[in-house]
This record gives sequence, structure tokens and C-alpha cells, in this order.
Amino acid sequence: MMNFLRSSSVFQKKLSLKRLRQWALLGTACLGGGMLSGCSSTPTTYYVLAPQPGQVASPAMGMALPQAIEVLTPSVTSRLDRDGILRVMRDAQDHMVPAAAWSESLNEMIGHALTANLAQRLPGHVLFSQNDSVAVTAGAYLELSLSRFEEDASGHAVIVGVMSAHRVDAPASQARAVTVSWTSPQPVSGKQADLVAALAEGVGALSDQAIQLLATLPLPKGSHR
Repeated sequence: MMNFLRSSSVFQKKLSLKRLRQWALLGTACLGGGMLSGCSSTPTTYYVLAPQPGQVASPAMGMALPQAIEVLTPSVTSRLDRDGILRVMRDAQDHMVPAAAWSESLNEMIGHALTANLAQRLPGHVLFSQNDSVAVTAGAYLELSLSRFEEDASGHAVIVGVMSAHRVDAPASQARAVTVSWTSPQPVSGKQADLVAALAEGVGALSDQAIQLLATLPLPKGSHR
């Protein structure tokens, strides 16, 4: 009987050690999957900035613009340069929207959306993003630098930065630049899809502003508007 009890006790200890090892392995797997996501986290939803239709530029406006325009990859501040979607809370802290991320790097996505918007507004012109493989030489460059691209503490989508343009081979004195500051008319109520849709709408507004900016570039010598 005593031998049986000893055997049973040894078996229980081995079983307990086996369970501890299993739990330890499970915990390691959870940590390996990311401390932020956890073992039972909600799957991440990836978002894109959809192109926004706008008013087509008039023929006169189109004639004043270079035939080919290259949209340089926008620059964003380090606080924006991340996979997640940014939300600024009332405590003045940056928070990431849970289980939501951009489908590509934010600066490249903004550049692609801006290019698509301009192509729709400028039929007959060649619009392409930096690093696109095209056998065309740009006549002008469009640049965008952003310090804000997020939901603010009041629940609105905001875009803030500087946009500039210049013709190829033109002196620096002929470059043009404007500040951009856009706020969504309605709050996005903390909803990821609404925030992304509002930011896409804001990029559409910046596209309209870009055309106006490009139209102010001085024409090359010997040209007439």
C-alpha cells in the first residue's frame, strides 16, 4: 500500500511538472506573438486611403500646367511614421487606434492617393509617384510635408503641413509653397473606418489645393498662358 501511495505521489508530481511546462510554453508563445496583441487579440484590420473624385480642371488651367508631374513621396514626422493609425486623446497623449493599421507605409500611401486624385482632376496629363517606373521626364515636382494626419482630441480628422511645387530646372526663387490645414466638417466619433474615410477626404481637398499651387508656377521663358 505504501509503495502504491509513493508511486501515486510521484505520478502527481510528474503530472504537475508537465502542466507547468505546458503553461510556460503557452506563455512563451503568447509573448512571441507580441505583448500588445496577446493570445486572444482582435485581428488587425488594414486600411487604405481611397481616391477621392473632384472637379476636373478647366482646359485653360490644364494648359498652364506641365504635361508631366511627379508627386514626390511625402515626408511625415516621426510620430506619424508608424504602422498604426494615430489618435490624440484629451490627456494630450498619442494613442494608437486598436486593431487598426495602414496597409502600407503612411507617406507612400498618401503619395499614391494624391497622385490618383490629381490624375482624375487633370485628364490628359501624366501623373506619377516617385519611384514609379515610367519613361517620362517630369516637368514639375509636387512635395508635401505633414506634421499632423490623425484624429484630434475633439474627435475630428486633421491634416496639417506644407505643400510646395517647382518646375524642373527652374531657380529656387520660382518655387511656390503654401501651408495646408484641413479639419473634417464632422467628428469621426472614434470609429476607425470613419477616421480613414475622413482623412481620405482631406487628401482630396489637398489635391484641389495642389492644382491651384501648380498653376501659380512661372512659365518657362518664351511661354505664354
